[in-house]
Amino acid sequence: MDDLILEHRLDDLWGYHEDHAFRDAARDRLAAALAEAAQDDPHVLLVAHSMGGLIAYDVLRAAERDGTPDGHLPPACTLVTLGAPLGLAEIKLKLEAEHGDLRVPASLSAWINLIDREDIATVGDDLAGIYAANAAGVAPRDVPVINAYRAPDGRENRHKSYGYLRTPEFSRVVAGFFAD
Repeated sequence: MDDLILEHRLDDLWGYHEDHAFRDAARDRLAAALAEAAQDDPHVLLVAHSMGGLIAYDVLRAAERDGTPDGHLPPACTLVTLGAPLGLAEIKLKLEAEHGDLRVPASLSAWINLIDREDIATVGDDLAGIYAANAAGVAPRDVPVINAYRAPDGRENRHKSYGYLRTPEFSRVVAGFFAD
């Protein structure tokens, strides 16, 4: 079932794994941005919607194994995933094939996963039950939200990034990050 969702409803995710040039370019851009951020601030807030959550996970896990382009990662990174498909069976299989065990990347000091239970990308299991804590004890914290976004024609879109960004739960996460 998940592979049908990926191929027909979330085709960009399907393409991410099939088109190596696209995947590598996306990963390289994020790795370079994280390396640059690490030079300016010891703690980075990384917010990733949908496939961005997959790219973030891949980059952070690969950095543990291979390093980054200039050898830097933020020493303490807070990851906020919004509508990320990291609980879908097909995605988990692809991640395990590339990275081994499913666990929180070592560089994360927090991982907050905002999910709308009616978002097509989050129909899989909650991440807290899938991804093991890292050595520092950081585990994903799943936070259910209501993504109330409506398109101009009135149709709801529970996956839209704008709807996640407008939730009070997201505002609290950002405020908490800057308060620390």
